Amino acid sequence: MKNDLVARAIEVLKEAGFIVSSRCEARSFDLAARRSEITLLAKILHNIDGINEGVSRSIRRAAFCLLASPIVVGEKSGAFLLEDDVVYHRYGIPAINVHTLHDYFVEGVHPYVHSATGGLYVNIDGEVMKRARERKDYSLGDIAAGLGISRRSVSKYEEGGMSTTIDIALQLEEILDTMLIEPQEFLKTEFENPLSPDISDACVEEAASSLEGYILSIIEEIGFEIFTTAYAPFNAVSLSLSFSPSQSESERVKILTGISKYTERMIKRARIVSSLSQVTRTKSVFVVNGNVKRVQIDNTVLIKKEELKRIRDPEEFTSVIEERAEMKKWIK
Repeated sequence: MKNDLVARAIEVLKEAGFIVSSRCEARSFDLAARRSEITLLAKILHNIDGINEGVSRSIRRAAFCLLASPIVVGEKSGAFLLEDDVVYHRYGIPAINVHTLHDYFVEGVHPYVHSATGGLYVNIDGEVMKRARERKDYSLGDIAAGLGISRRSVSKYEEGGMSTTIDIALQLEEILDTMLIEPQEFLKTEFENPLSPDISDACVEEAASSLEGYILSIIEEIGFEIFTTAYAPFNAVSLSLSFSPSQSESERVKILTGISKYTERMIKRARIVSSLSQVTRTKSVFVVNGNVKRVQIDNTVLIKKEELKRIRDPEEFTSVIEERAEMKKWIK
C-alpha cells in the first residue's frame, strides 16, 4: 500500500520536473526532491496520523539545515480520505494527497482550503476586503450584521489574523462583490518559518550513542555547527561556521554526516545519503570506526575516525572530502 503511494508521488514529482533521490528506507523523510530552487523533504505514508512529534522534529531539523520544505503526502486521516485541494497539518508540516500534489506542482493550481479543528477553513485577503468595504461605504458593523457574526470577527478578517469557514467567506465575497479567498502558500522552507529551539539549536548532546557524540564533538571542534537528525539515513548535518556576513545561508558548506562501522548496512546507507546529497546539493561523508575498504561509496566519502582527529579546520575537512571524492578507487 505504501509502496504504491510512494511510486505515485515520485511519478508526480518527476512529471513536475523534479530530480528525485533514492528512497531513504528510514523512519524520517522518505525522499528528497529538487526543482530549481525548490527542495522538498517528503514523508509519504498511507495515514498522515502515523507521523509522531519526534519524527516530525527530525524532518523539520533536516529541512532547516538544507533550506528545504518539509511535506507529508498521504491518503487518509484516521478513517477518512484526505480531500482534494485541501491542506492538512501534522506537527507543523503541511500534509496533502497525491491529487493536490499533482495540481500544485504539475498544473500550478494552488489549494485554497486548509483543515483545522472543527472543519475546513479559508484565509481572507484583509487588505482587499478593507478596500472593497470602504468602496461600498460599509462599516464593520454592516458587514457583521449581514453575516450574522461579531464586529470583532470582521475586524480580525481585515487584520489577517483569523481564518473563516468556506460558507462565511463566500457570503462575504457576495456582499462585497469581490474575490477575497487567498490561496494556501503552504510550501515554505523551515528557515523561513518561526523556529523553536528544538529545531534551530545545535545539539551534539542529542547524539544517540557515545561514539556518535564523540565523533560529532570532534567535527564541532573543527569548526562546524552540528544538527543531529534522528531516524534519518545520516546521523547529522554539519554546517560550516566560517562564512562572512556578506554570504547567504545557502553558501555555507553543508555535509550530510554518517557515523558507523564498515558494514553492509553502512554501505547501503552511504548510497542513499549519496543520492540525497546530489539532490540537496550538499556533500556527504561517513566517519568510520575501524578499517575501511573504500575511500568512497558512490558520492559519499569515507573517513576513518583516526583521520578525523588529525583535521584542524573546516577548510581542511572540506578539502579532504573533495580530494577523496575524486579518487574513486579501492584502498589497498
